[in-house]
Amino acid sequence: MILSLKAESHSVTTETVAARTYVTPVIRAAEVSLRWREERKILSVQEDGSATIEETLVPASQQCEDALPSETTDASLQSSLKAFCTSWLKAGIIRYTENKSGALRDVSPSDSENSLPPLAETAPPLLSLWLKRAVRPNAIFPQLPFEIGATSQQSIRPASNLLNNARGSETTEWLDAQGETAAAMLHVVQQLVWSAAPPAPAVRVESREPQTQKDESFFADSLSTVSLRDGSLLHANRSASRTTSRHLDPVPGLPQPPEFSSKLTLTITIERLP
Repeated sequence: MILSLKAESHSVTTETVAARTYVTPVIRAAEVSLRWREERKILSVQEDGSATIEETLVPASQQCEDALPSETTDASLQSSLKAFCTSWLKAGIIRYTENKSGALRDVSPSDSENSLPPLAETAPPLLSLWLKRAVRPNAIFPQLPFEIGATSQQSIRPASNLLNNARGSETTEWLDAQGETAAAMLHVVQQLVWSAAPPAPAVRVESREPQTQKDESFFADSLSTVSLRDGSLLHANRSASRTTSRHLDPVPGLPQPPEFSSKLTLTITIERLP
């Protein structure tokens, strides 16, 4: 299994000469990846078809792989991603129960908030929650008739107070796995956008500067190839990203206020070995 992390920040610098303001885009980026092997063993099967499974995780190497440096590589971003990557370079054993649809329960050890991957997200930690599930080498089957071309779409309205103005959707479809023997592909796309309210002022004043608007979005795309013989995962490509955009105060001489954005992308590749 390969896990790649890429972080980007987009901002601008301004320079005013006489009555004219010049804007220069600034992009900073960093990228790391790690590889490890997972071995799944079925310990027992219950009457309802669920199974108790044990996963053994073994890192393929003792260090993370850095992307080749470029003119946009940022040392602080690279250091931050490498710290996260290093925290995952450890062997371990995970046990859980998987039902007939692929959903998990009774994960041990730790399936609590304290065990979320250290991505330093602001609440809610959508990327961290997605990552915990996406690295499992299986697929959750939807409540959708199994038929090539079958598609469903539903809107997403989170109940969390942090996302009370959020809107999004989830699209699921079954695709033909061309070139694969007795297999089908499950494609799931999730997207969510919301605006974070600016912090309330500590002191009420009559006249204030306009608040900086912060918009956020989450996007996830999963393509899983499953065997028609036993429903097991043959391979998968899964990615998710979270983008934060801030519209800064207006700058004299510019038609639009400057915008700063940051984006963290996770990519997972899973291959079943013979």
